[in-house]
Amino acid sequence: MLMDGVQLMIIGMSVVFVFLILLVMLMTVMTSIVQRFSLRSSAAAAQERTAAVLAVVAARKNHS
Repeated sequence: MLMDGVQLMIIGMSVVFVFLILLVMLMTVMTSIVQRFSLRSSAAAAQERTAAVLAVVAARKNHS
């Protein structure tokens, strides 16, 4: 009876350990994916914003 309890405890702790390792690995992968896409969209948005500001300045300069 005692050995069954120890065996169940070892199996349970192993399952939790494997789950936590997988969780950390998946979170690391997801973080790198999110950072990669957010940097691209951020850079693209900055370029669009710069182009829009330059267009407004050029239009204002040509208008006057």
